[in-house]
Amino acid sequence: MIRNTLLTVLVVVVVPVSIAAGPKVEVPESTIDFGKTVQKAVLTHSFWIKSTGDDTLRIMKIEPGCGCTQAPLADSVLAPGDSTTFKIIFSTGRFVGHVAKSPYFITNASADKVYLKILAELETEPQSSRPVVINPPVVDVSQFGERTRRRARFLIENRTDNDLNVSVVDSSLKSFKVEIPKRIKAGEAAAGLISVCKEAVETSFEESITLEFDDPARSRYSIPIKRMYRIKKKAGSPASNR
Repeated sequence: MIRNTLLTVLVVVVVPVSIAAGPKVEVPESTIDFGKTVQKAVLTHSFWIKSTGDDTLRIMKIEPGCGCTQAPLADSVLAPGDSTTFKIIFSTGRFVGHVAKSPYFITNASADKVYLKILAELETEPQSSRPVVINPPVVDVSQFGERTRRRARFLIENRTDNDLNVSVVDSSLKSFKVEIPKRIKAGEAAAGLISVCKEAVETSFEESITLEFDDPARSRYSIPIKRMYRIKKKAGSPASNR
């Protein structure tokens, strides 16, 4: 006798479940090296913070690291995929030589601290610096009269025996724009130009720009840029640009 056999096949479908669900934070660049700069000035840099998880990221606490550093935050709550800026304001004060600061913040993604790093070399005699000298070491674009002042020049002097290429390290989120020569010949000086952005003309600020040179040490120099706006406009007297 022939019996029919019924074969039943059980198919199990496995649905992958993410074990890393929740908020997650990413800092693409966590270190800024300001390089050589001067005392009694203000240096600024904006770090980007990204929310890379699948839940809302909340920045719970910010610790600047010391009284010489401030860390204002643009937004403390980030939806998945969003970004915000963490602006570092470093007052150089009377520091001398190499300085390192480590501000940090804590998020709801983890109890771990997320550290940032600030490096700088404070010079007491900037006019004797090598491989270059920035003159003036602090660029002032202040306005105290009715005539609108938006521009100021500075010189970059190459004190080496080789031509130097120069580039801007950080130029975003500033109240000004900078124009610099791409190359400075050996033993010569070339001018750079600071232009205050139109939306920042009627404001006061202290910021900085960082330049990098292609000498063997990849030397960096940070130039503080300051503007004081102290003017009472008279009715019917238009300001002019220069």
